[in-house]
This record gives sequence, C-alpha cells and structure tokens, in this order.
Amino acid sequence: MTRAASMDLGSNTLRLLVADVRGHEWLPVQRGLATPRLGRGLKPGGSLHPQARQAARQEAKAFVELARGLGAGRVVLAATQACRLAQDGPAFVAELAQYLALERARVLSGQEEARLSRLGSLSRLEGPAQGALLADVGGGSSEVVDLGDEAVPALSLPVGAVSLGEAFLRADPPAPAELKALEQAVAEALGPLAGRRCLRLVASAGTAATLGSLVLGLPDYRPETINNLVVPRKRLEQELDRLAALPLQRRRSLPGLEPGRADIIIPGLAILRGLLQVLGLHELTVMDAGLLEGILLDDLASMGG
Repeated sequence: MTRAASMDLGSNTLRLLVADVRGHEWLPVQRGLATPRLGRGLKPGGSLHPQARQAARQEAKAFVELARGLGAGRVVLAATQACRLAQDGPAFVAELAQYLALERARVLSGQEEARLSRLGSLSRLEGPAQGALLADVGGGSSEVVDLGDEAVPALSLPVGAVSLGEAFLRADPPAPAELKALEQAVAEALGPLAGRRCLRLVASAGTAATLGSLVLGLPDYRPETINNLVVPRKRLEQELDRLAALPLQRRRSLPGLEPGRADIIIPGLAILRGLLQVLGLHELTVMDAGLLEGILLDDLASMGG
C-alpha cells in the first residue's frame, strides 16, 4: 500500500483525499472540503479574484499539512475550469506547487478532466458501464464521458453551477422568470448531447453527491453511502422545486446540504435535470467517487505505484 493525497481545485471547491492505494484499489484515510469559490465573477481571459486566490492558497496549505502529517508520501493537485479560463490560472497553480512543495500540480484540459473523472468513478461503480455516460457537473463546466468506451471523445460543456447561478439567479428565492431562463440556458448548452445514445446516466462531483445526500437526508456526509445511489428523475425534480422555493438562509440549514453550496445547488440540479431530459432517461446513478480519486490513481499509476 502507498499512502498519497490528491487535491481537486475547481471553480467552487477545493477537495482533499488522503488514501492508501494499491493498483486501482484504494481505502480513504481522510477527506477535506473547502469553498474558496475560485471562479467567482470570472470571465474567459480574466483574472482570478484576489480574495479567492488567497482563500485557495490558505486552504491548500492546511490540506497539505494535514496530508503530510498523516504520512502521505506524494501530494498532488489538479485544477479545472476556473484555472483554464483565467489568464493567470496556470501561474497560480505553478505558484501553489512551489509554495507547498507539491510532487505534481497541473491545469487539466476538459478532455483530461473527463478521463480522470471516468477513472475515479469506475473505481467504485457497480453495475454496467457499457452504454453509460458519466457527467461531472462542476462550478464552471460539465464534462461528459463514455464510461464503457474510453476511445469515444469526451465533451467539455461550458455550463456549470457557479457560472449559471451568477448569470441567471438574482432574487431570493429565485423568481419564476429566472428559473425559466436558467432552464432554457441549460437546454441550449446541452444541445451537443441531443440524439446521443445512452442507457444509463452516472453523475459525479458536488452537485450529484449533494443530491444523494438530500435524498437520503444525511446529517453527516458519507461518501460510500452516496456511491451507486439511484435517484429517479421525478425525485430530482421534487428536490429542485423544493429548494427553488426556499430563501438562501433556509437552504443553508437543510440536512444534507453543505452551506457553502446552498447558493449554487439550484443551477447544479437544473443541469442534472437537463441531462436526463436531453438523454431521454428517467433516473440517474449518483457517485461521490470521480475526479479527485482519478487524480490520485492516475498519478500513482504514472509513477508505477
């Protein structure tokens, strides 16, 4: 067994996994979650928000110290959409690598993000992968990859929970007209999936995991309970309608909903609903395992670990 750690720096969250790994088998030792919201207000070619940069830097430092203290021999970081869009994103990741003495740090392309999400999800997925699509709904983009055939090119779609929330939701709770405009924007962004053959939708990342937690009413988040949970489309729509009717402060107090995600869960669930609609499916399988685990497994495989 090799003890190592990975960090996933997205548009909304920074996540940590410390695990003992042998091949494609892994046992979690410690997890961490912070919400620096690195993609706040970000436009393509713009700069990362100074406060978000500082928050990400501080949280990453705390996570690295935790991982090293637990005996992790390698600590690696991969950044996604916010650092892809920002003109200073790659430089910020390089700065983190040097400041924190990381073994590896990089900005992932959309294709690479999808590949690693697939790797991580398959490490815990039960049931058939053939004919299944994996959707990794993030803060600034959503990656869609064929789980049964890695030769099929992945799609990186410019639609995410943070960017949609900033663009369409102003009222508290959201106004009906805002929700309608949000739905239309999702449908337009997911247009490239129209006509795609799909027997099963698997959804990973924070929005999907939060949906599972809400459906189960978990007071404390438990990843292995979330993995492989099947949620009917009708239940997803009920949760979306329920949350859209509540003011932000009420959403922040709900069991199963992490307070830092309360303002973006509505657009996130709207993306999942849109995916089911465009694919003509009536349920989805929720996975906690995904990109974070894929980052770890891929790094150790590249080292021969």
